[in-house]
Amino acid sequence: MKWQDLPGPARFVEDVLQRIRDGISVAVATPLLVPTGLEGAFVEALAHDRWNVQRVTAELEEDPLRCLTERLYLEPEQWVGWNVERLFSGLSSGQVIVIDGVTSANWDSWRHFLRDFDVASRQRASDDRAVLLLFVRGVQQKCVDVTGGALITFLWSGLFGELDTLVYVDHRMRMRRKPTRHHKLIVRQIAALALWDLDLADHLVDQPEADIFDAELALRAGRTALGREAKPMQANWEAGGVDSIDGIKLLHPFVLLDQGDPSGELRRRLWAAQAAELLPLVEMRRRDLLQSLARHINCPFWIDGGKRQVRSLEDLEIGSLAYVTQKHDIRGDLRDRAEWLARCRNTLAHLGLLSGADALSPRWHV
Repeated sequence: MKWQDLPGPARFVEDVLQRIRDGISVAVATPLLVPTGLEGAFVEALAHDRWNVQRVTAELEEDPLRCLTERLYLEPEQWVGWNVERLFSGLSSGQVIVIDGVTSANWDSWRHFLRDFDVASRQRASDDRAVLLLFVRGVQQKCVDVTGGALITFLWSGLFGELDTLVYVDHRMRMRRKPTRHHKLIVRQIAALALWDLDLADHLVDQPEADIFDAELALRAGRTALGREAKPMQANWEAGGVDSIDGIKLLHPFVLLDQGDPSGELRRRLWAAQAAELLPLVEMRRRDLLQSLARHINCPFWIDGGKRQVRSLEDLEIGSLAYVTQKHDIRGDLRDRAEWLARCRNTLAHLGLLSGADALSPRWHV
C-alpha cells in the first residue's frame, strides 16, 4: 500500500488537485520529515488526470523568475523588462509547474514570486491558466501562509490518524510475512511508536517482533538505520518533531528519545497499544476457563471470609477467579492460566507494560 492511498493523505492530495482543477496555484508547506516520494505522488496523480506537468528544482540562491524562465525554456527577447506577467503569458492552459527545492533559505524570494504570479493569474479566466504547485519544506507555519484570489497554501499537518498508520503497518507486515496470532498486537505497537513517520514504521516492521517491546533500543536502532543520529530532531512542526494525531498534539518518538522521555510518554503509548489489544483477550480467556473450572468447582460457595456468596463462576472477574482456584486447591494448567491472566490484567490495569514474553505468549490464543 502506498501512503497516498491512506484516507488522511488521500484526502489531502485530492484537495490539492481540486484547487488545481479550479485554476488555483497551490503552495504545499511541509516539515522536513515527510513520506518518501512526496512530490512524486502528486506528479503521479496529476499525470493520471492528464495534466501537462513540468518539474522544476529551485536552487538556493537562484532568482525564481530566472529559474522558471530557463527551466521552462522560455526565450525572452531581452531580460530588461522581463517580469512575472510576461512569463505567465508564455505559459499555456492546462500546464502545471511542480516546484521543489524551496526551503527556509530561499522561501522569501519564492513567496514574493508567488504573490506576483497570483496577480498575473487573476488577469486570465480560471479555466485558461497555467498553475504552480510549489513544495516548501521546513519553514515555520506562521511564515509560510500565502493566499490570494488564485493562490492558496496547504499545510501538511494532522493528516495521519491512528487508523491511517495502523492500516499502513498492517499492510506492510502482511506483505513481508504470514500473519501470526499476535499480528494485531505487533501492528498496534509499531503504529504507537512510529506515528506519522512511515519510514520508521517500515524499519520496525522488518525487525524481530520481540525487539519491539524494548522501545528505547528499537528507536535508537531505527534512528541509526535511517541515518538520523547525527543531529537531534527539534521539537517543532517544521522539523517534523511535532504533529497531531486525531487532533492530539504529539512529539515524535525521536524527540522523546533525545529528551530522555521524562514523563514516560513512550511507555504510555505502548501501554495503550497493549491494553487495546490484550484487555479484551483477558475476558475471552476468562470465559474459556469458566467451562473447564465448572467441572472442578461446585457453586454456590462463599469467599471474602464468608461475606460474599458466589452463585455462578461467571460472576467472578479474573482476579477473583484466580483466588478461587487457590481456595479450592485447583492445580495444574487451569490454576496457572488463571493466575497468569490475573497477573497480566493487573499489570495493564495499573498502566504497566507486559514483557515481550507475556505479551507474545501463546496462552492468549488457546
